[in-house]
Amino acid sequence: MGYFKTFWNDFRRLFRQEFKAVFSDSGVIVVFFLAGLGYPLLYNMIYENGVLEDVPVVVVDNAGCEESRRFVREVDATREIAISGHCADIAEAEKLMQERKCHGIIYFPSDFGEKIALKEQATLSIYCDMGSFFYYKNLMTAANLVMLDQMPRISPVVKPMYFEENIPYNRSNAFNFFFITAALMLVIQQTMFYGMGMLAGTRREEKTGIIQGASGRVVFGRGAVYWLIYMMIGMYITFIVPLLFDIPMVSDFWTTMAFLCIYVTACVFFSMAFSTLIRHRETPIVALLFLTLPELFLTGFSWPQACFPKFWDLFSYIFPSTFGTRAYINLAGAGASFGTIAPLLRILLIQTAIYFAISIIATKIEHNYCKSEK
Repeated sequence: MGYFKTFWNDFRRLFRQEFKAVFSDSGVIVVFFLAGLGYPLLYNMIYENGVLEDVPVVVVDNAGCEESRRFVREVDATREIAISGHCADIAEAEKLMQERKCHGIIYFPSDFGEKIALKEQATLSIYCDMGSFFYYKNLMTAANLVMLDQMPRISPVVKPMYFEENIPYNRSNAFNFFFITAALMLVIQQTMFYGMGMLAGTRREEKTGIIQGASGRVVFGRGAVYWLIYMMIGMYITFIVPLLFDIPMVSDFWTTMAFLCIYVTACVFFSMAFSTLIRHRETPIVALLFLTLPELFLTGFSWPQACFPKFWDLFSYIFPSTFGTRAYINLAGAGASFGTIAPLLRILLIQTAIYFAISIIATKIEHNYCKSEK
């Protein structure tokens, strides 16, 4: 009983000290609450119109055959692009693209119709304005859908794979739905790490890092403050923000809560472990510029994990956001069950155990070093 009483007393004392440190630091308050609560709103407002329609595209039709004309008519009928004109050659089309009068080119070579008539493989080319990913996505989507539709007409002998468009949770194919689900989970990890890193840097600059108490109690006492704050921020991000912007979230409440508890815990000990490396208060801001985009893309929201180079795939295992984001996308976008995301949650639990151990060891080493200096 004496041990548990001592543990509880130390835990409460350390919790109060860390709580006071958080709310007496204006910079940390800005990161935790202004950024943590404001970024989800900002991202949603920026990407609120996640669907781009009728992207202007020009055609260079050197074939002048029935098949090319039919392809152009059907592409023009899609929601994604609109044929804004025809050009005599590629040079003219390129000039229009440079003048921003169109954002794509569809090019039919002169032998397009002849090769189709001879039952040979015919090709057409598309050129996209990469000033926006939306232009590329729309032109590729429209061209591929029309191509799949035309294949049986051009060659009835060929039996292409049967396809049916069925997008139950994102029928408009809006980009914001893909991006926001990834960004929301990254906000939790990033703002927590930067705020915790700022406090750690301040302690080391002011040489106030030593706190009375066993390392395990220090880690638990400090960690509980961040866990409590970010469980509230996490509930705001996962339940309130989607309602404000009509983002379809089909996950079960209790499954999402269980996931959130595990993810926030992993982020707490990840942030605590890596904040031991912070020696100056401004260092997390530099890390913000360097790490945010790589961490976002390593979640796999825009590029499949199977296509990652081996190094980057292994590197992604450092961050809880990698697996937290993948689990949340499955929950929010497809209503996945707890069992479906269980493999991802197991990795988060392993990360939690590893970073918890690192935090205890680093805290003990730092306290011993501070004592020896005194």
